[in-house]
Amino acid sequence: MIVRKFFEFHSQSVIRLSGTVFLCLLFLGVGCAPKVVIQTPASTLPAQTAPSSTVSVILLGQFQAWKGVPHRIGGSDRQGVDCSGLMQAVFRDAFRMDLPRTSREQSRLGQKVDAREMRPGDLVYFIDKGGDHIGVIVENGKFLHSSSTQGVILSELDAYWWPRLKRVQRVLS
Repeated sequence: MIVRKFFEFHSQSVIRLSGTVFLCLLFLGVGCAPKVVIQTPASTLPAQTAPSSTVSVILLGQFQAWKGVPHRIGGSDRQGVDCSGLMQAVFRDAFRMDLPRTSREQSRLGQKVDAREMRPGDLVYFIDKGGDHIGVIVENGKFLHSSSTQGVILSELDAYWWPRLKRVQRVLS
């Protein structure tokens, strides 16, 4: 009788333990499941008619896709990307636009816009540390770019960036 109760007690403990292990594995598996990002296909939003709020949403989606990718001179993929490579990839993926490869060539696209009239989707061109740098306005004075020290980030047009701003080009009508 004592032996039987001992085995019943231990078998129930094993069942509870295996159930707990199963639930932990189930929760861990859900956390590791691949994430699917659903994005509006660029072909349904022609670049010529996309309102600013829609452009902001699309660019924020691009930021999420590229966030934290390290800076790499000459890079154009998620292993590492420089500022012009990022602009080329973002405009290709988000707006189906082929931009030239260098920031200097990109900064001459479209039409020049007064800095006080910039809007989401406008390219912002800087001279920083003696070199060319380019990003894209996302919303409210924030721009997406590839920082040489932090990788792909959103930055404010603040006291550091504002004096370095040399040109704003509108490439989306």
